[in-house]
Amino acid sequence: SVSDEILQSEHFQSVLRELAAETGLPPEQVEREAAADLKELAAKPGHYSIAVWDKFTQWLARAYKIDADDQAIDELKELNKNSSLVFLPNHRSYLDPLILRSALQRHGFPPNHVLGGVNLDLWPISDIGRRNGLVFIRRQFRDDKVYRAVLKAYLSYLIAKRANLEWYIEGGRTRTGKLRPPRYGILSYLIDAYTEHPENDLHIVPTSIIYDQQHEVGAISAEEAGGEKAAESLKWVVQFARSQSRRLGRAHIRFGEPLSLKHAISLTEDEEGKVRPRLAVPKVAFEVANRINEATPITPTALVTFALLDNEDRAITVGEGRHILEPLLEYISVRRLPMTTNVDLSRRGGMRTAVQRLVSEGVVNMYDGGDELVFYIARDEQHEAAFYRNTIIHFFTTRAIVELALLQAAEGETDNIAEDTWENAKRLKDILKFEFFFPNTKDFAEEVVRETTIVYPQWDQVELTHLKVLEVFNETRLHLAHRVLAPFLEAYSVLFDRLATRNPGVEIEEDALVMECMDVAQQMWLQHLLYSPESISRDLFRNALKLADNLGVLDPGGPEVQIERAKIAKELRGDVARVGQIRELASDRAKEYLAHATDHYGQEF
Repeated sequence: SVSDEILQSEHFQSVLRELAAETGLPPEQVEREAAADLKELAAKPGHYSIAVWDKFTQWLARAYKIDADDQAIDELKELNKNSSLVFLPNHRSYLDPLILRSALQRHGFPPNHVLGGVNLDLWPISDIGRRNGLVFIRRQFRDDKVYRAVLKAYLSYLIAKRANLEWYIEGGRTRTGKLRPPRYGILSYLIDAYTEHPENDLHIVPTSIIYDQQHEVGAISAEEAGGEKAAESLKWVVQFARSQSRRLGRAHIRFGEPLSLKHAISLTEDEEGKVRPRLAVPKVAFEVANRINEATPITPTALVTFALLDNEDRAITVGEGRHILEPLLEYISVRRLPMTTNVDLSRRGGMRTAVQRLVSEGVVNMYDGGDELVFYIARDEQHEAAFYRNTIIHFFTTRAIVELALLQAAEGETDNIAEDTWENAKRLKDILKFEFFFPNTKDFAEEVVRETTIVYPQWDQVELTHLKVLEVFNETRLHLAHRVLAPFLEAYSVLFDRLATRNPGVEIEEDALVMECMDVAQQMWLQHLLYSPESISRDLFRNALKLADNLGVLDPGGPEVQIERAKIAKELRGDVARVGQIRELASDRAKEYLAHATDHYGQEF
């Protein structure tokens, strides 16, 4: 068996002897623990159970038609002839592994060994799952040296056997729709295991899985707004299966450029030529995250919710929706960003279907009692709608930052608008670094130049003045900062305002501060002091705490800590105010459009 083969290997026996000496436990006890851990971990592939599992998973994912990049899968199959593959997808749904397996299976791939959380180890599904390559891993095992050694040995065994692996680098499903920060744990074990078999090349495959619509987004959004997560159980599995009975559109699978682990590790050489594999862990993780984002296609659902959110709580007509999206689609075309094939503003295009599905699921509301059809998103559905919109906002983050940076530069007293814009952009990048994956400073500078050129093509050929910047803002058809960054900056502003009121000498109770921010943000929204209900978010407040810690203002200190907290809070209030100015410009454009609109009742996206 796999367990016996690993346990009886000379190398692992040596590891067990070292563990016994280190822990002071009898060698036979350490070996018993290792054997039990291997039994818990190891998958047990079986041909009969694979067929049964495939039928079950196809039924479970019946709500979706799969849209995969077949050419990319064929190229991966060719690469797989000489290299093991490690698929690292984003994580949006419990269906992700089933959707990916179905797409790969069509091209003759054997089942991946899928590493997942032990919370889904539910009998009898888990027993069949283990026979189909599922590997259930404990959530916490940092202090269990035997378990860590066993996991590393098992990964090393799978690499030596040229098996393909799969796990979800975010460590859990996204709560907001955008990619979460990567977890390093399993990746670090993989790199350790790989260094024991460097003769076997291994490629990491960044994988994007995105859905037109997800039934579970409602529950995810409720959790993000303060609700409790339902525990996984057999009852939960049955309810989840029933929820997939309606057609919800397509599941889109795309792949980023594969990353050679051998090459990534070679880049960690020091001045003496010594390779330090562990240094590759964060670099590989963030490169994978960036490649996932780059490969994620823009869907009709994402665009519809992009248009319907942040409209001053107004319902919009079909014509207004087009008015918002047409310049955005022009921008997408200029950037050559990836899109699904059904992005179309015509009456027969995918936008119409996306609106209809969102209406049927209650995310979008429709009113047809007047002389024009109008659509809007109710307050209780804003988090859910934002989940879909947030799947694509990473494409627009730098543009939104440039808008705010230019506007702040126009407020300044110096005459060097370009330099001020760059400094402002760097500051905003540092503020938002726990929300988005930014490139290094050099590449970010190139992105800022690119976006400034799109906004104002002649910026480097004329003398930039404060008045000229404001003229450009008034003339441009596309304003994005309010639709992209408003919830994040509002949430951060709330937390730093609360932090600034604290006694700097007293230790912060982080969970209590997050809950306080949830309550205060709710109050402020009800008072119309906050614009977006999306800013009432536990994830955003926790990330703001990470920023505070990173800036050195979370731990207790003297008066200088309170001064710095107040300074950051003031800067964030300024950022929120500038977002409001850009929102007002966009609103003025919308009112101008409405004043001359000729669209009438019955038009559709």
